[in-house]
Amino acid sequence: MKPLLFKVPTVDDRSFRIEQDSFPHFYGHLHFHPEIQVTLIKEGEGTLIVGDKIDRFGPNDVLMLGSNLPHVLRSDPDYFLPDTTHRSIAISVLFHTEQLEPNVLNLPETRHLLHLLQESQHGIRFRCNEDHPLAQKFEQLPGQRPFEQLLTLLSILDFLSTNDNREVLSVTAFKHPQRPEDHQRLERVFSYILEKYHSPISLEDVANVANLTPGAFCRFFRQHTRKTFSTLLNEVRVEHACRYLRESKQSISQIAFSCGYTNLSNFNRQFKEIMGMPPGEYIRKYHS
Repeated sequence: MKPLLFKVPTVDDRSFRIEQDSFPHFYGHLHFHPEIQVTLIKEGEGTLIVGDKIDRFGPNDVLMLGSNLPHVLRSDPDYFLPDTTHRSIAISVLFHTEQLEPNVLNLPETRHLLHLLQESQHGIRFRCNEDHPLAQKFEQLPGQRPFEQLLTLLSILDFLSTNDNREVLSVTAFKHPQRPEDHQRLERVFSYILEKYHSPISLEDVANVANLTPGAFCRFFRQHTRKTFSTLLNEVRVEHACRYLRESKQSISQIAFSCGYTNLSNFNRQFKEIMGMPPGEYIRKYHS
């Protein structure tokens, strides 16, 4: 398996890098890199994992991911179909703080951005729409001169730092990468759960994926995610159930069974615990 320390290619001595991604699906493996990443998702939907946070991502989400923060944008299954017409499109800026902090970010006019960089160790999300000024700033980046790109990057960071609607994602901050073999185990476990969530998954099954005994796996998983395996599995299943409740015409019981639950009352209990409301209320609130 390839190491999960993701190396961002560099082609010059620039202090930051602009990337444009346009693929059927995003890179679907849990990974981290030393660069801070600021991304606008233009197209694409799926499961977002940032640190210990599991949620949905969608068009016009702006994400800021701190240095060495484990993350993955796992596109929905239909993005992986051979004949898919879906696209996953994003514009990203990646930069090292040590190249900007000694000079640019220590000016009196930019010091307020240092708190944002610290906050990014937990992951940050801001939701907007395609006409939002922040989304337009990202759109302008690829065609700008390097000097203009730097000014736009600082403008993006300034907006995020001064906007109270930004959302901090992960409870846990990841300041240093852990052992590569730990990341490989986590990646195998997350990939297995995201692919098999709709089927029965036992503790023994997922422990075998991690090549650990059940007891050792429980300790390992709690140490690295601050969650139990059952908590994470329920979060993944409920996250998918929310999408089906919004988009499909299936009954609540059909959705529960399609997301891996064999007992409707258990599904209702887990859904309310995670979402703060029962499935029926969630549907009414979404369509109101």
